Amino acid sequence: MKGVFLFFTVCVFSFACLAQDLKTVEVPRGAQRQSKQVVDGITTHNYTKKSNVPVNGNPYFEQDFLPGILELNDGSKSDEMPIRYNIASDAFEVIQSSDTLSLNQPYKLKQIIYDDRVFIFDPELRAKAERKYNGFFELKVKGELSLYIKRNKDLLLDSFTSNYQGGSGTKEYYYVDKVSYVGKFNDGSGFLIKSKKEFLDRVDGQEKSDIKSFIKKNKIKFKSEEDIVKLVEYVNSI
Repeated sequence: MKGVFLFFTVCVFSFACLAQDLKTVEVPRGAQRQSKQVVDGITTHNYTKKSNVPVNGNPYFEQDFLPGILELNDGSKSDEMPIRYNIASDAFEVIQSSDTLSLNQPYKLKQIIYDDRVFIFDPELRAKAERKYNGFFELKVKGELSLYIKRNKDLLLDSFTSNYQGGSGTKEYYYVDKVSYVGKFNDGSGFLIKSKKEFLDRVDGQEKSDIKSFIKKNKIKFKSEEDIVKLVEYVNSI
């Protein structure tokens, strides 16, 4: 489908319509626009691949558009509308006037409620991390210690390398999923949750001892979303 950037205004919310600044997003890697057609009332674009390199997987959280609600920082809310999260480009897409548009000014958003999840936009949640590790986060737990989930999709070419660093030699592109867990205390900055030691360094006193015991007793795995949610909820309870 065509992706264009929507100058984000309250006309998305069916309020006063203001001018929109639309521009075409970059064509996917290895592809050139070939033709367009309308399917079920929605404009789609076909692409021809340079050298016909296959792309495996897709860039989306869910490939289908799902019901969602947009809320601005001023408290304004949209009606329920079809929304899709493009993880690879870190952008939310909506359908408007039979076309697919990407929200181009996410800093105006307070939150997006999508697929029964809450997403927020923060370009500096992890202050020292590069841009790709900031942006849209799923707010998984809100409390004294909040838990955010950052998803990335890298498009990588799978091929043998001269220095034998891996690859199966298919010479095809694959979307590779990556997930990061980010914690943030109310009075602090965002930090990665990736190991017991680094997590315990964020707390002190009796709390550290209690949390350490909880991690051991519950066999918390720091690559498990379920376990990290359980840990953060415990920290908020003590």
